[in-house]
Formats: sequence, C-alpha cells, structure tokens
Amino acid sequence: MLLLGGWPKPLPLAPLPPAQLNGVCTAGACACDRPWSGAACETLTFAATTPASGKSLYNAPNNANTWNGAFFAGDDGRFRAYVPLYAAGSLGGPVSLLHGVADALTGPYTWTTSEVPAAENPAAVVYTDAASGRLVYSLWLGGRVYTSAAADGPFAAVPDFSYPGGNPAPIYHGGAFYMTNQATTQLFRCAALARGAQWTIVANISQAALPTNQYHVEDPVLWVDARGRWHIINHAYSNEEFSGCSSSAVSAHFYSADGLADWRWSGQPYGHVVRYDDGSAHDYVTLERPKLSFAADGAPAFLHLAADFITGDAGCANRSDHRHNGGVPCDNCKWDDLAGTIVVALA
Repeated sequence: MLLLGGWPKPLPLAPLPPAQLNGVCTAGACACDRPWSGAACETLTFAATTPASGKSLYNAPNNANTWNGAFFAGDDGRFRAYVPLYAAGSLGGPVSLLHGVADALTGPYTWTTSEVPAAENPAAVVYTDAASGRLVYSLWLGGRVYTSAAADGPFAAVPDFSYPGGNPAPIYHGGAFYMTNQATTQLFRCAALARGAQWTIVANISQAALPTNQYHVEDPVLWVDARGRWHIINHAYSNEEFSGCSSSAVSAHFYSADGLADWRWSGQPYGHVVRYDDGSAHDYVTLERPKLSFAADGAPAFLHLAADFITGDAGCANRSDHRHNGGVPCDNCKWDDLAGTIVVALA
C-alpha cells in the first residue's frame, strides 16, 4: 500500500551547519548535544561502562540465538522487549517472538512467548491516539503492524494495512507516521495506522557519498531530535573486510535538517568495543540492527544491538560458508557463532 509522489516539493535549503546536526558550532568550535562527541559531533559516545546485565539479554541454557528486537517502556514504568528467537546455530527464520519484562532496560528480563507471529527485526512505536487520547503500543514486523492498549498485549493486526519494504524503522511525529526501511533510500509518511491507509514517499535519501568498495548500509533506526532535526543510524558493512574487524565498517549516520531534503551521510557513529561494569570488555566483530531508547529530554540514552558473542578483532578466517570476494567478511562470522542481543549505555 504505497502511493508514489504527491509530496510537497521543499524549498531550497541553505547549506547544513557543521556538527552533523548533533550540536552547535561557532568560531570553529562545536558544542555537541548529549551523547554525541568529536570535533564535528560525529561520534555516538558509549558510556564508560554498561551494566553487565546488558551483555546478553536472553541467557537460556539451550544456546538459542536472538538478533535484537523492539524495546519500550510500559505505563507501569517497567521495560518490554519483543525479540525473535532462533534455533541454536541458526539466524535464518525465527521460531517464535519472545516477550521480555524487566525493571531496568538493561535487564535482567523474564521471558515468555508472545502471541504475535515470529518475524525478523521487529520495531515498536508507542504513541497517543489523537481520536481517543489513549496510549497505543504498536509492533511492526513481517510486513504487518500489531497494536494493543497494553504493553504486554494482546496485540491485534491492523487489517488491510502493511508497510513498504522490510526491516522497518518507524516513528510517530507531528500526528503522522514516518518510516524508512532496509534500503534506506526513501522516507515514507502515513496519516494513521488504519484499514486501507496508504504510504506516500516524502523524501529521497541520497547514498551517492557512500564508499564504493562493497560498502552497504542496512537495518536503519529513525528519529527526530529535540531540535527537530532528522537522523538515521544503520548497520554498515563491507564485503572486502576479512580481518582487523575492530576497524571495519559497522555503522553509518544519515541526517537532514527537516527530513524532506538534503539527507547526508557522515560515516561511522559507533564502533565495536563495549566495556561493562564488571570490568570486562568485548571487541564485537559486528554490531547490527541498531535500535535506540531515549531519555526524558529526547536524547538517545541506550543503543540496542544484535551481536556476535564469539569472534573478535581477527575475524573468522574461512571457517564459514558465507564467503564474498575470496574470504569471509567480518560481519559474516555470526553465521557460525552464538549470537544475541545486547544493550549499550550511552554517555
């Protein structure tokens, strides 16, 4: 259900300011919005340590895999996670959708099985319905949107309604829904989650500046910051990086002043190393399917990620069948490893 065109042609914009829209720069110096840092506010800064409970949110003894999911706070102040569960040794086709509840976003979570059908990479939007004034919880996965009046469900599919593409990155903003998808080449708008509602393309996202050495972006998360500026973070990877994985492509950042025009790419906002409050650290070979949770002031507070728990900087040589260009890229080690879901605290 996608309508092409019909979006307002934006007025020409002045050049975007420095700081990648993550702060304010004057006289060559940048004051970065939390949790961004760097000379041009280009780095999504991890906290010095993350609670060790965030290392692996699903700690079942059967070594079954998870690969990130949807997180939100309920109106009771407790946190929910809806995370696909895969068979041990597999990341292809989830067998069920886990439903987790925790007192802290970093866990520990108590897990049950959701009634929502399993599908890859679920997203969530919690919003206030304009007509009823009531809080609505929505899950987006498998091409359908499921809504509930309660954080724990039950959820029901919105009839005769879908969204364009896979791996949705939806938000509710200004009384409407916006999203991009796996390709991260377009921004879509829909007025309501309702039977027969249609999506319209409101912006094209240029990828002309991306590197050309087998570099790809996927798994977007979309948000509008407290200044009204639009951002997308992706997992990024190259099929030509086989070792030295701690310096390999792992993330990307697109940004726009108003979401309608002049989307730009700015490189890698987060890296591979996470440190925990039990004194441990891990150099993750890949960190994929990013999702964000926000503080009360709208600043990003936690980054949720899918992680390979085993392989580190050196990569996985040729022990995997997932080869490209004569070797196994850093992000493909996950197919042979224990994989799961982590949460990283931001500075």
